[in-house]
Amino acid sequence: MTTSKKTADTATPFETMTAINPDTFKAGYEKFAESMAAMADFQKGSLEAMMASANAFTKGAEKLAAEQSEFFKTAYETSVETAKAASGAKSPQESIEINSDYARGAIEKNLGQASKVADLWIETTKQAVEPLTVRYSEMVEKIQSFRP
Repeated sequence: MTTSKKTADTATPFETMTAINPDTFKAGYEKFAESMAAMADFQKGSLEAMMASANAFTKGAEKLAAEQSEFFKTAYETSVETAKAASGAKSPQESIEINSDYARGAIEKNLGQASKVADLWIETTKQAVEPLTVRYSEMVEKIQSFRP
């Protein structure tokens, strides 16, 4: 008579339940508790990464708002000065020249500002995404460590 050991795939539910003894239950529970603690630590780190990302985005948005505010203030002051100069012109030709110079300068300044704003947004995005990218890499490493 041959005795074969039943595997988990061929064992009946009763055989599986009777195979669990206090030692295996304790070992399984400890492993479960460790994995839950590791998951909680990982989630804490993820929350910290999200907060760092949000802070970087907020600082970038504040910097952008300050930059735009200063630009609009300067643009407004320049337009008022130009309007005063154009209204005090001695001839229509001089008024047209003043307005043409203003328009040319305004276009150049607006293009420069658009470039500056784009650079600020790129910088802000890089700073905001960096903590999340690091965290994602850590998650991928953890997942790969569980692979057989």
